[in-house]
Amino acid sequence: MVIEEKGRRSKVYDFTNLDVPTGIQRWLARSFARATGPNSGVKRVRAAESLWGGLLLLAGHLGKADPPVHQPAHITAVHIKESFLAVPLGSKKAHVERLRAIFRADKELSVEARNAILHGRLPTYESKVQPYDHDEHQELMTAVRHDIRAARDRIHAGRELLAAYRRGDLGTPGRHNSIEKRGRALDLLDRTGDLPRYTESSRYQGRRRRSAQDVGGVHDLYAWLTLTRAEMVAFALMLIDLTGENFGTIGEWPAAHFRPDGDLGGPAVALVDEVKPRRGPSLEFMVTPLEDLPSSLVGVLQTGDDDKHLFRSAFRVYQLLLDLTGFARRHSGEKHAFCYPRVRGRSPRWGCGLNRSALVRWAKGHGFRPEAKSGDETVADTTDGSDVSAGEQADESTKQPEGEEAANNGLSVNVHRLRRAFLERGGKPVAHTRETYHNYLRTSRSAVKRGRMIMRETLTEEVTKARAVQEIPVLTDEFLARAVEHPERAAADIRMDTEVLARLISGEQDTVLVGCTQPANSPVTGPGKPCGASFLDDCLRCENARALPRQLPVQVETHRRLKDLQRDLDPRLWSHRYAEPFNRLSHLLGHYTSAERAGARDRVTDTERALVDDLINGRMDLR
Repeated sequence: MVIEEKGRRSKVYDFTNLDVPTGIQRWLARSFARATGPNSGVKRVRAAESLWGGLLLLAGHLGKADPPVHQPAHITAVHIKESFLAVPLGSKKAHVERLRAIFRADKELSVEARNAILHGRLPTYESKVQPYDHDEHQELMTAVRHDIRAARDRIHAGRELLAAYRRGDLGTPGRHNSIEKRGRALDLLDRTGDLPRYTESSRYQGRRRRSAQDVGGVHDLYAWLTLTRAEMVAFALMLIDLTGENFGTIGEWPAAHFRPDGDLGGPAVALVDEVKPRRGPSLEFMVTPLEDLPSSLVGVLQTGDDDKHLFRSAFRVYQLLLDLTGFARRHSGEKHAFCYPRVRGRSPRWGCGLNRSALVRWAKGHGFRPEAKSGDETVADTTDGSDVSAGEQADESTKQPEGEEAANNGLSVNVHRLRRAFLERGGKPVAHTRETYHNYLRTSRSAVKRGRMIMRETLTEEVTKARAVQEIPVLTDEFLARAVEHPERAAADIRMDTEVLARLISGEQDTVLVGCTQPANSPVTGPGKPCGASFLDDCLRCENARALPRQLPVQVETHRRLKDLQRDLDPRLWSHRYAEPFNRLSHLLGHYTSAERAGARDRVTDTERALVDDLINGRMDLR
């Protein structure tokens, strides 16, 4: 039997009906009990149902094994791998994950069979639950912020009306003084937590008219002093967006909290105890800090009203929630932050916490599409802490959206998409391991795209740095004029021997596109040997290369010819042969102005054109 941690649901699993030998039945039962026991992370019947489905698939395959398998030690790696082949490709990853959760701590399987289950990389996939993009997030949070503002303003107005009644500012009681009647009803409601159902006069007259109907109805009167269940869903969604915690975890937050700042005017923070059973017995109890904005940022966001930074501070939203639900806690005796009245029958009932049914009703009430609930489209996590009864589960699983348009169109309200959006914005895990956080990112379309962009930008930056290291120094006309007057000083400025500089200026060591400082010490062929570098490919990236203004016409002509070849050749061939020298030449020509490049283009001679032709065709590299 599997019993939920809170005891609301339970289910008995009968292993005697499995078509496998008794020894295998008992082994499967032991493994299932260990995987769903108190020390495991499975706290819901729905999560146990998922593991049970994996066991049924494995048992169905073992029952057909020939020869029959009677003990777990007789199960081989072949049995395990054949069972994986029997599972549809789209469900294989989920099936393997279930078996790993069940048999991770198993000691009865053979080493080979256990390795077949636990080892190996699972196929990657793109999750169907993708985080909200910017526009979707804004659409959802606009509705959330509207509900919070409306609830706050309504309850503050109700409190002011109640205070005015108690001061006697609403006039004398009378048949037509509806404001005074409402104030009197709110006063009774605030003191007792209940309302009289019928007026005395109506009893004598036999009409049994409800007194609350005179001032708007029971539901409206309660709403003047406390939050409705739907409005608390809006608060929960806002806190998910600000903290990244799970919907079910936030729904169980207590009203009691600790203020380490002492409320003395410093940076405000509240420490809230929360429980996340999936983390296991040793890690399920956590403390979540809810911090206010720093004073510097509050000053930037401060406006006439306080809304500008209310919805950017988890601390302020939490404090507002406690303030607006104080009436419900005072009369119900509950200690939860999410506490609300259930106005049914003759006496009020009080509820606390949130579940999926409340989220679905809130979504439909705002024109959103409720989250999917069947098959692979299931969005609700089976262990997210949602408090759903068996009856509610059956109702929601069979309920269809109203109309075909509601089923296919509109933004869906999905707490997991909202949480994943926060995790990607925050860039760090929240109440889970870093490995789980990385799994979220690996299955997120936007995170993968953003990661590729970052990788591309980083690689481009590194290539740019590498090219900058090998950038060819350009000796300008001003430097050459200074070298004629003061050769020793000019050579010292560029860390070059005076004789080498003289030969470089005279053109004795030109290599078509650039000049070479050390022809006998080539990084391509080594010292003491004639340089065998390619004038087009190697010289433009050689550390011995120097560019002089007299070489500009040949450089411009070569750059033009390579650009023309890009239009005529196959793109892959051009990229392989000429892309790098073209880019290096483009960078080199960037040291000159457009007027200098235009003038050099006009000065190209027929001899230089023939030289460039031999260079590009490879005739100058023949030895």
